[in-house]
Amino acid sequence: MELIITFIIALGLAMDCFTIAISNSSVSGEVKPGVPLKVAIAFAFAHVLLLYLGHALGSAIQHLFEGVETWVAFIILGIIGVKMILEARRRHPRQKVFDINQTSVILVLSLATAMDAFLTGVAISMTTIGLNMATILVALTVFVLTLGGMAGGKQLGVAFAQRTAYFGGAFLMLAAATFLAMII
Repeated sequence: MELIITFIIALGLAMDCFTIAISNSSVSGEVKPGVPLKVAIAFAFAHVLLLYLGHALGSAIQHLFEGVETWVAFIILGIIGVKMILEARRRHPRQKVFDINQTSVILVLSLATAMDAFLTGVAISMTTIGLNMATILVALTVFVLTLGGMAGGKQLGVAFAQRTAYFGGAFLMLAAATFLAMII
């Protein structure tokens, strides 16, 4: 069951990257060779780094939540999921597109998309989910979906990216609901 929940969490985090990759590759003009791979590596690395940092913080404060750790994970993942859905409603992909060919843009976008991974790391520290398994699944899922979004952005288009933005939040809310089911 933990593997399924971890994969759902990984999909939730990766869908945001997928949406950003599609939007930027479809609207920002010609994507230079090698850029999709750079973006996928940067996004995956940022997610791994912030997942570990979040887990470290969560492990340090876990004693404060003894006995209600699963509730904390449920609340954190639920908040992230709702936030992602609300952002998807407000987001207009054509307005938030940058020149993805610039290294500085790649670095900023990788950190921006990975902020949710930090809180997810805190949530994971409150559960029995293994950090190594979560890290591997998140890194692989983010890498593959980002690379796919960059490669297929022109064909998929902005309208598709707008719809995919909702799935990230939905996946994290599903993971939160799974934790709630464990409690009840």
